[in-house]
Amino acid sequence: MKAITVLQPWAWLLATGKKRCETRSWKTNYRGEILIHAGKQNLTYWMKHGTIFEARYMKLTGVFDIELTTGAIIGKADLVNCVRIDEAIHRLIREQHIEEDAFGNFSPERYAWVMENPVLFGTPIPARGYQGLWTWEGEL
Repeated sequence: MKAITVLQPWAWLLATGKKRCETRSWKTNYRGEILIHAGKQNLTYWMKHGTIFEARYMKLTGVFDIELTTGAIIGKADLVNCVRIDEAIHRLIREQHIEEDAFGNFSPERYAWVMENPVLFGTPIPARGYQGLWTWEGEL
């Protein structure tokens, strides 16, 4: 099954559906079920104590109130689209979807990987992550 490694707290936000788009500098033609792997690095402390725009919206999700798993597959979702971001989409996200804008880099020329039907696993699956879209061959 295909998987993507995402740093915490963004991996948790994706697996819980609080974040619907994972933004990347590259596109994918893959559509279908995708595992969400939380990378080993956890930036929650930095996000919580920074004076940045994103921290205000992260706090509203409750992400600062839980201990986040790292180095494991924590959930899955359906990757339903990959949209190239242009000026119009950038403006739309910034004006109408402020929380989503806080959780991703919607700069023009990047790509928004649109996720639906997220599932946060009750038991994380320890796994090594990789850059890019990779294949998990273990048991779920």
